[in-house]
Amino acid sequence: MPDERFNRRERLRKRIDFKRVEKVKIARLVTRHLVIIAAPNEHRHTRIGITASRKIGGAVRRNRVKRLLREIYRKHKTSFPQSHDLILIAKNDMTDIAYHDLVDEIMNAIGTYTWEKPSSSR
Repeated sequence: MPDERFNRRERLRKRIDFKRVEKVKIARLVTRHLVIIAAPNEHRHTRIGITASRKIGGAVRRNRVKRLLREIYRKHKTSFPQSHDLILIAKNDMTDIAYHDLVDEIMNAIGTYTWEKPSSSR
């Protein structure tokens, strides 16, 4: 059974980490409901950061969107690129999408990009 936990080491939590991803990004994938920004990291695992602004709606709606995105990552960890930091930014029209449609949208966006392993000589 695959590990479906969402450990602390898999999270982007600090503003400096979000800024670093934006600065050294290698991909910016735009879908109908999300913007995905990716940057290589020095770890062997993927780290995820989620942003949902007030454009999404009130706190209840924003928290639901963040829970959906965390759940998608947790259930589909193996589909996300290893050794990368990803920021998932929810767009303001995200409240009308079903869970399975959002999974398909994210998997298609991630699957269309050619992920290269970051070089170990930095």
